[in-house]
Amino acid sequence: MNKKILISLSVIGIVAAIAIGGTIAYFSDTETSTGNTFSTGTIDIAIDSQNPWTGHWDIADMKPCETGYINFEITNPGNSPVNIWKQITNVTTDDGDITEPECVYGGGKWDGVSQACDIDGVGWHYTPQHNLDDYIYYDLSVEVPMTNNSNDWHQVIYKDTDTTHQILSHLGGAKIFLGMIPARGSMKVTQSYHLAPEVLNWAQADNMRFDIVITGEQLQGKVTLENKAGDPDWEIKHDNTSGTLTYNMTGSTFDYTFSATGLKSSTKYRLIYYTDPWTGDNPGALIASFTTDGSGNIVSTTGSVDLGMDLPHSNDQNYPEGAKIWLVTANDYNGGTEATGPMTDWNPADYLFDTGLITYDDTDI
Repeated sequence: MNKKILISLSVIGIVAAIAIGGTIAYFSDTETSTGNTFSTGTIDIAIDSQNPWTGHWDIADMKPCETGYINFEITNPGNSPVNIWKQITNVTTDDGDITEPECVYGGGKWDGVSQACDIDGVGWHYTPQHNLDDYIYYDLSVEVPMTNNSNDWHQVIYKDTDTTHQILSHLGGAKIFLGMIPARGSMKVTQSYHLAPEVLNWAQADNMRFDIVITGEQLQGKVTLENKAGDPDWEIKHDNTSGTLTYNMTGSTFDYTFSATGLKSSTKYRLIYYTDPWTGDNPGALIASFTTDGSGNIVSTTGSVDLGMDLPHSNDQNYPEGAKIWLVTANDYNGGTEATGPMTDWNPADYLFDTGLITYDDTDI
């Protein structure tokens, strides 16, 4: 047969094969998800129902040992929980009107005719002093109302009656973490400014001015645990004993990194989800087990646990606002066994407690 004819027949055969292959059908099914949306949450706080905040306080005629209060309520009308910080900034002081006792105390001479202080003269010079912020003891506490718990979540951050009271000037404009406000929730903030008893005549008619800055931020999967005094005040001790928990706010497993310092040395601890009421296993959960080193530290440790529930759980009296995370000694949790269980003893001086509630969405349930 002619070679050209053979080639032509081969080409025809290939084309026919392709044509036959192209007509082969398979069973199939197609499903379509329609109307999908992606929307963002809202972060927009109000204070004393004001947004923007225009609150202003004048604490006048203060004398040694007296206390002035600045109280307000922060509301979160949005659909996302927020963490709240507070700052005292732009602190300034001045001498105000100089009275006779203040003039004499400062080394000046009082002119009874002009009713004014002679600040300079032969053998005398008035030296002003008006550092009121070094003599004001500062008190700060917060309270978050809970829907299903008769005991609102609260903590004392500073207490002016303690021997370790906070002096206003020592704050240095630092951001103070107040806690978490749940979606559509609120927080009551109580502050007191206590003029120290050791203030003398140099402070008469002096003035101190300052700004209060409140910041709300979305939860970012991080919470600090502090050593607290326990009931009834839950006062933070500020004793350099603390822990830091970072975690994923949503997922099939609760993934975490935890570290702590200042604890009992060479001691077993349990990181737990505590659900009110006592004994905390309603249902509660064991998140992780640790043993401190010889210096009482838990080095940064990463892990993952399948909780099988959202935080908070619907049986928790703190539902739906948020969940409490505690670090407790192993001997006080389920009798020392390494399993989820109740609190079996109460020694809060050895524990670390949440400084703000958290939320976690388990995508597997």
